[in-house]
Amino acid sequence: MSELYQLHPEQDISIYRQLVDVILTRIKNGTLGADTKLPTVRDLAEQLNVARGTVKRAYDELERLGAVRKAQGRGTFVCYQPASSDSRKERAMAAIDRMLDTMEELDFSLTEVNIFLNLKLRQRSAARDDLKIAVVECNPETLSQLLDQLYEAAGPADLQAHLLKDVQEYPYRIGEDVDLIVTSAEHADVLKDIISQQEKIARVALSLTPHSAAQLLKLTAGQRLGILCRSSRFGELIRPVCTAYTESVEVLSPRLLDKAEGLDAYLAGLDALAVPDGFERYCTRDVLQRLQDFGAGHPLIRCRYQVDEGSLMYLLERIEGLRDRARV
Repeated sequence: MSELYQLHPEQDISIYRQLVDVILTRIKNGTLGADTKLPTVRDLAEQLNVARGTVKRAYDELERLGAVRKAQGRGTFVCYQPASSDSRKERAMAAIDRMLDTMEELDFSLTEVNIFLNLKLRQRSAARDDLKIAVVECNPETLSQLLDQLYEAAGPADLQAHLLKDVQEYPYRIGEDVDLIVTSAEHADVLKDIISQQEKIARVALSLTPHSAAQLLKLTAGQRLGILCRSSRFGELIRPVCTAYTESVEVLSPRLLDKAEGLDAYLAGLDALAVPDGFERYCTRDVLQRLQDFGAGHPLIRCRYQVDEGSLMYLLERIEGLRDRARV
């Protein structure tokens, strides 16, 4: 079953976006037919070895696109049906007829159908009016972690991920229709010099999660700590943090997760290893197996950044303010 949802962690495209694209392609080419039940969020996350939040986010996006529907207590089902007619009007009328037939089978009156239809139209309209929030970070690891946190905390929103270097190369990646631009205080100064929408920038402070810090604090003097990451930039950021949270621990220079050559020799001399949380999405099966083997006998410390509490409160208040103004 997992072959249907094959992902490519090596590509510079978010895992959730890949999952949306893969499922949408399978639906449109008929591999996943109408009324097919998709795996549960938990089951698919386990099959693909990704976070549940990633799968949930993909399913939410597919629902927004009208490709799937969620039935409370029953699961997620394909509701898109490939076109069999060249006439858009004929296809639309046929779809409405199917919907009306289903509603009649459920003993709803035409008045009730009209009420439900108007309700769903309002909900669909509201979903399309979600805030557009651009998130900018200098490395893909922290960017992914920040997106996950905002997706859970900020409610329905169109979150757009941008690496800082990409925005520097082409500032117009961030469209004029964006409502808010979230980035760290350090990067906010850079963005102010290159984009015209300075008033939309929301500065936030990022910090290592307490759990990640606690794992580093457990290391003892004389131990050797290695670092594996997807990007050199994340390695540059996390190495001094690892040094700050440990005492008399030798923190080695970071290595990239996609470099399998020499990995066994690197791991052989370590007492512990620091990796970005969600590292599974960045490495090959071979590298993943080696890291799992290492983690069976050594601390495998997942380094995760988050928006600190004060910044998060400020950010959520600003988002709610934008929503309130949009309702007026």
